[in-house]
Amino acid sequence: MSIKTPRLTRDRCGVFYIRLVVPKALRADIGKSELRRSLRTKDCSIAKQRALTLNLALEAALTNPKISDFEHLFNSPEVTTRKAMTIDFERGFFHADTPEEGQALQSIVASYASNRANAVREQITEIMPVNKCGTSLETAKFRYFMERIKTLKKSTYNKQLGVVGAFAKMTGNIDVGLITAMTVADYKIRLLEDNRSASTVNDHLSILRGFFDFCINNKIARMENPAVGMNIAGSSNQMESYDTFSAEEIERIFHPEQYLKQLKLPDFYWCPLIALFTGARAEEIASLDISQIKEERGIAYIDILKGKTDNAKRKVPVHDQLIALGFLGYVQVMKEAGYLKLFPHLRDGKNGYRKNMCRNFGKYLDKKEVNVVSELKVFHSFRHTVVTALTNAGVNDGLKRVMVGHDMDTRMSSHDVYIHESELTLENMQRAINKLNYKSVNFDALRLTSTTFLEPVARRLKSKFSTREAE
Repeated sequence: MSIKTPRLTRDRCGVFYIRLVVPKALRADIGKSELRRSLRTKDCSIAKQRALTLNLALEAALTNPKISDFEHLFNSPEVTTRKAMTIDFERGFFHADTPEEGQALQSIVASYASNRANAVREQITEIMPVNKCGTSLETAKFRYFMERIKTLKKSTYNKQLGVVGAFAKMTGNIDVGLITAMTVADYKIRLLEDNRSASTVNDHLSILRGFFDFCINNKIARMENPAVGMNIAGSSNQMESYDTFSAEEIERIFHPEQYLKQLKLPDFYWCPLIALFTGARAEEIASLDISQIKEERGIAYIDILKGKTDNAKRKVPVHDQLIALGFLGYVQVMKEAGYLKLFPHLRDGKNGYRKNMCRNFGKYLDKKEVNVVSELKVFHSFRHTVVTALTNAGVNDGLKRVMVGHDMDTRMSSHDVYIHESELTLENMQRAINKLNYKSVNFDALRLTSTTFLEPVARRLKSKFSTREAE
């Protein structure tokens, strides 16, 4: 009767392998529940000889500890008790004569357990090599964000840095090659245990997929992307689920009495109006320099230089209604006053220039006189409102995508392949943008003089300057 060789197995092609089931106590550190090492042969007798050598090494690594393994712990200056302690790991027997010796014994056993686990892990991974790539998670993260800082706006960069940082904190600074789908799944479970919404969890997973794509494409690790297929099914991205404002809601939002009463600073006043007539993102508007308001061939336009995506760079004609409201007059007055920013009292923070403006606008929506209370109706809803209104006005998809900064490669129909962005002229875009018409709003009653905000801005800047001096 033949004796079966421990841990020896063969794959479907006939190649023999050693298969080790990793002890549960070491799985978190090693990152796998089992390890396989090819014996590089299809010959059974040769495989058994090689398996015997590896099994001997594995058994030596996993053997029961002896007292001599931790003799140095007794000689630690922290241990002043006598050596009349009984420690028998094999039978699980521990004895100490006094409470002091009992405490010392607990310390010795705990230290030994930790040292022993580390030693066994190192021995096993040498005998059964895992997919180490030689690059730590922190090193890969540094390389990834060294690139991303060149292309991402500050708030998006900070968000992604926080997500990858949180993942690294959970896993520890392990080798990138040791990260598996199980590791990412554990991170997802932790997010859910912290009561994160499904859309937030999917957002985190999307960022991790991008990070691991970078690691794979830049030859940092040879692996399958461990974050692929991890999304929570049935959950859509929160950013894509915002609603449009209805005609009645727009009328309430821009009701002259309420609007002028509550929105007394230039960013509070102008940003919603600019968004209503351009579909631009909040940060794109709040961060504008005065030099970005330009004129070409008699057409005033906003030169958006950067934003959330590469396609955010674009020219958006200034709507006739914005001109009628005095927007260009405001720009000129701020320029003559020596300001460089369109809203000079705003400061670039962790969430960009838009933070306070968006927060204030959200509070305004919640007021009983306005009563637009929905988590899906926020400042970003202007963007959805504009795209919907342009569609209803018959504006073609190519013009819409260029004006709001969407990807031109996102084809809506087979004919879109013939649309060339360079041929979408300012004249055509001006005609398209002027098709936005909100008849329910009395815009004439919203008009202010061009100098209305000079004094409030000066007061706000003086207040901020005084606060910084005091600090």
